[in-house]
Amino acid sequence: MTKEIKRVKKKLLMLTMLCMAALGTTGCGKEETETPVTTEAVTTEAVTEDPNEGKTYNELTGEWLEDFESKRPVAVMINNIQDALPSASTKQADIIYECMVEGGITRLMAIYSDYDKLEKIGSVRSARHYYINIANEYDAIYVHYGQSKPAKEKLDNGAINNINGLTYEDGFYRDSSRVAPHNAYTTGEKIVKGIENFKYNADYDDLHKKVLSFNAEETDLTDGTDANTIHVNFSKYSQPYFVYNSDKKLYDRYEYNAPQIDELEDENDNILNFKNVIVLISSYTCINPENDLQELKQSGEGKGYYCTNGKAVPITWKKASDSSKTEFYKEDGSELLLNPGKTWISIIGDGQNAGISFE
Repeated sequence: MTKEIKRVKKKLLMLTMLCMAALGTTGCGKEETETPVTTEAVTTEAVTEDPNEGKTYNELTGEWLEDFESKRPVAVMINNIQDALPSASTKQADIIYECMVEGGITRLMAIYSDYDKLEKIGSVRSARHYYINIANEYDAIYVHYGQSKPAKEKLDNGAINNINGLTYEDGFYRDSSRVAPHNAYTTGEKIVKGIENFKYNADYDDLHKKVLSFNAEETDLTDGTDANTIHVNFSKYSQPYFVYNSDKKLYDRYEYNAPQIDELEDENDNILNFKNVIVLISSYTCINPENDLQELKQSGEGKGYYCTNGKAVPITWKKASDSSKTEFYKEDGSELLLNPGKTWISIIGDGQNAGISFE
C-alpha cells in the first residue's frame, strides 16, 4: 500500500468518526435547525397606595382620621332655650339631633365619638323618652340630668346605658355664672369615670350596625332645590335656620335670629356649622296637657329633605319600630349617602306652625 493510499484512508476514517459523533446532535448530512425559545409574559399589578392607611374610620362622620379610636359614642342632652345659650362643646359634636319638647321649645342631643378631653359640655338637661330611642340607634351612652316620667320608665327598665345627674352627682358640676336649671355641666373626664364606675362597655359589640352611610368623597347634588338658607319651623316659638357658607362649604346654624355659637371656641370660628342638614317630617302629640309633654312618632315611614353644598333634595325615612334603626332613602328608593362631615338632624312635626322652606 502506497503512502498516498494510506493518507486517503486515514482521512476517510477521520471523516466517518466526525460524522458519527455529530449524529447525536444534528445528524450527519442534515440541515441544522434551532429549537424556538418561548418566554412567558410577565405582568406586574400596579400597586396603588391606600390614602387611608394608618387611619381609622369614624362612622358618625364618614371620615378617615389619624389618632382616632372607634368606640361607642356618648349622647348628651343639651339645653337650647335662649337663656341657656351659648352652649359649650356643641361645635365638637359629630351629630346633633333637634326635637321639640314642651311649650314649643326644642332640646338638642349632641353625639360625640371623641369626648375624653372635652373640658366643658352643656348645659346638660333632662331626658325625653324618644331621645333614648335615638341614642340607642347609635349604641350611645346617654348623658342627662333628670328625666320626664315616660323617660324614667324606660331608664328604670334598663333601656339604655346612662349617666344621670340626679343619681350620679360626681358626673356633673354647677357653673356659678349661670342660673339653675341652666347651669349643670359635665366634662369628658367625668363621663369616662362614669362609664368605668357603672362598668359600661366602652366598645361596640359584634352586632353593632351603623346608622348613616356616606359617600367616599364629597359629591354635589346634581338636582334638587337651591338651599342657601334652610328655614326649619318647629313652632311659633322655635324657628331656627341654616345659612350656607360657600367659602367653607358648610351650613352655619342660627337660633333666635343670631348665630348659634360655642362659648369655648375662638370668636373667629365659634358658629356651629355642618356639612349635612337633614330635616325629617313626623308628628308630635301632647300626652300630658298639664305640662304639654310630647310624644314623637318614630316608627313607620315619612318624608324629609337632605341638604348639602347649597342644594336640597327630597328623601324618605323608614323605621320598623321604636327600637330599630332609621333608614334613609332618596326619592328613587336608593340608599341616601351623605357627604363626609358633621350632620345636623331636625325632626319637625306636621302641625300648623311646623314646616321647612328654602331660599
